[in-house]
Amino acid sequence: MKKIVDFVKQRKYCLILLYWPFHSLWYEILRIAYPSDESVLIVESALDRKIPFCEWFLIPYVIWYFCIAYVLIYPLFKDKREFWRANLLIDLCMILPMIFCTVVPNGIDTALRPDFATLGRENILTWGVQLIYAADSPPRNCMPSMHVSVAWAMFFAILQSKIMLKKPIYKALFGVFALLVSLATVFIKQHSILDVFVGFGVAVLVFIAVYIGEKVYDNKKSTD
Repeated sequence: MKKIVDFVKQRKYCLILLYWPFHSLWYEILRIAYPSDESVLIVESALDRKIPFCEWFLIPYVIWYFCIAYVLIYPLFKDKREFWRANLLIDLCMILPMIFCTVVPNGIDTALRPDFATLGRENILTWGVQLIYAADSPPRNCMPSMHVSVAWAMFFAILQSKIMLKKPIYKALFGVFALLVSLATVFIKQHSILDVFVGFGVAVLVFIAVYIGEKVYDNKKSTD
């Protein structure tokens, strides 16, 4: 315990990670507050009905959680600046969607999700999707998709990183992973395609803001 306390004292900036339990509580409050579809803005597109359900996309959807832990925690032990950059990119890509969802409560039509009784197949992946549904029903806080915005935020953090996935091929592969996560949200019927586009837009805007912020900070520091 003493080692943990000493570690935190030496790296007080790690306390930014305390946003995560607050975020989870915020998310759950909004989800529970609007149980009926009539109480929220239903986000939908004609394309949503044409996209087939594919349980294989559960794999990148779930790996996303482990990638967050890597991108946030690994720099904590290696590089303060990269830790701050990764946290700003990811946290802003969660906070901004949550603010929007608070002001404009939204979700997807539960009818968009498959009927597993008539799906015609049952496997560990369909079982896993049902667990996701059980934990996230009714589907709320959908637009912008935080799965999408955070996936691209992680990619932007890794793209600039000198310590994470150093080789260009690894960085490129993580970009492919971010794309797969984006596709996963619609193929496992957790989001509308509209959520994906807006989520990506949020990530790009956050990346630009953080990039400019770093440049301003560096210029100011060099003139002090």
